[in-house]
Amino acid sequence: MNKISSKRILLVDDEESIVLLFQTIFDIYGYKAHFLMSSENVVSTAIAVKPDLIILDVAMPEKDGYEVCKELRENEFCRDIPIIMITALSLNQDKKRGFECGANAFIFKPFDALLMINEIKRLTEHESR
Repeated sequence: MNKISSKRILLVDDEESIVLLFQTIFDIYGYKAHFLMSSENVVSTAIAVKPDLIILDVAMPEKDGYEVCKELRENEFCRDIPIIMITALSLNQDKKRGFECGANAFIFKPFDALLMINEIKRLTEHESR
């Protein structure tokens, strides 16, 4: 399979199985991945890594993804980074809340890997950063 990108992606998810799945997807498509299994240092990590995109789980033990998304949008160095929120929560109000916090896309688990790649491409290919 052809590698499509060398974009940097920061994944924030506390489930090891999801991290391993994304690691495989990112390896196949040539993305440079950075992983956090805690929501505690997302903003400082994003400032250091300068990702082209952040994938953020909603349900995490320390701070939920909505709170982290708001913090990213309030930070001058992070506010323009595209964010995809992922969750096992399946209510439309969860999706609405994600967009209200500043997410660019919202994907429900379990997700299709091709759908995820298409969203990543959509949000990173036309970036002028």
